[in-house]
Amino acid sequence: MKYNVLHIFSSKAVGGAEKKTLFLADTLQKSGLAENIMGVAEDTYMFEQSLEKNLKTVNFKAGGSLDPVGIFRLIKIIKKYNIDIVHVHQGKLYWQSIIAGIFCPKTKIIFHRRQDTRHGFYSRLHYRLADAVITVSKAVADGLIKYEKVPSDKVYVVYNGLNFDKFDINADCADIIKTYDLKGKTVIGTAAAIVDFKGKGQIYLIEAAKKLRQHYPDLRYLIVGAGAGIEKQKEYAKSLGVDDIVYFTGYREQVQKFILAMDIFCLLSWDTEGVGNVLIEAQALGKPVIGTDIGGIPETFIDGKTGILIKPSDTDETAEAIKIFIEDPEKAKRFGKCGKEFVEKKFTIDNMVKEVTGVYNKVMTGKK
Repeated sequence: MKYNVLHIFSSKAVGGAEKKTLFLADTLQKSGLAENIMGVAEDTYMFEQSLEKNLKTVNFKAGGSLDPVGIFRLIKIIKKYNIDIVHVHQGKLYWQSIIAGIFCPKTKIIFHRRQDTRHGFYSRLHYRLADAVITVSKAVADGLIKYEKVPSDKVYVVYNGLNFDKFDINADCADIIKTYDLKGKTVIGTAAAIVDFKGKGQIYLIEAAKKLRQHYPDLRYLIVGAGAGIEKQKEYAKSLGVDDIVYFTGYREQVQKFILAMDIFCLLSWDTEGVGNVLIEAQALGKPVIGTDIGGIPETFIDGKTGILIKPSDTDETAEAIKIFIEDPEKAKRFGKCGKEFVEKKFTIDNMVKEVTGVYNKVMTGKK
């Protein structure tokens, strides 16, 4: 049965969660298994992209968790478009959707949780009132069940799917090589937001650059991403005397081109990480990966076969993992090949669509 699904996300930002929400709605629409409506704010990236993808798009603005105007707007949209399921992609909209559901009892409420963070009692309750909670990794699901006390039969793990047709390992990245003078160098890199000084652990890559410099003078480092902490990280690289071999690219829309220019890809998150999609993308591009044992990161690759799992906040382990790939290029090549095969089997669009629509069917029919 085809359901009317309203995806709500009032963010004005341009980030991974926003892009994944758009991708999911667009993919579901193309599958023909659901009629998808985007409830997003006008004059935002998500609104523009929704229209560009020919998704039915309505203006939905909301304030805080209990914003009465936002709740009223949501109820109007639900009734106007005869919505069967409200798929909520943003935490501050969880309570609004639950309250709106009281006035629209036939409509089911599904949360989509992408972060592995803890909440107080006030925020925990809404998870138990939702009809289902989709998480992007087992780590996020386990956190909800253990710490937020969400009933396990309401929680479903659905990995993000990737359009692997867009990941061409033979694509041209010559301009990146030229811009950063990387020809003949071994390039280690990362791509993530730099929200503060530690960011997504970029500082540990900077420290590893210092440790490895004396014995491996041809190593170069690309740090792709932007945020409030970037200037402090640049200063840190300078203070360690590696600012001439560590290159900060800033925000880049075409992250894949930069990953292609790398020989080894790292994601060194140290506090939380829902899943670490960029590690999946790096493997899709045939790169061996290094990731920390945080959140959903271990679920994105196979330790010892497609990548190396290390402790978070550990410069020594970061440097040692890099050395393993540097000193054994054949291993790096083999890991890259296996990684591509692994992600293309596990993180498919077909799997994502099948599992999300399976959740829709369960909440609508009441069958577990």
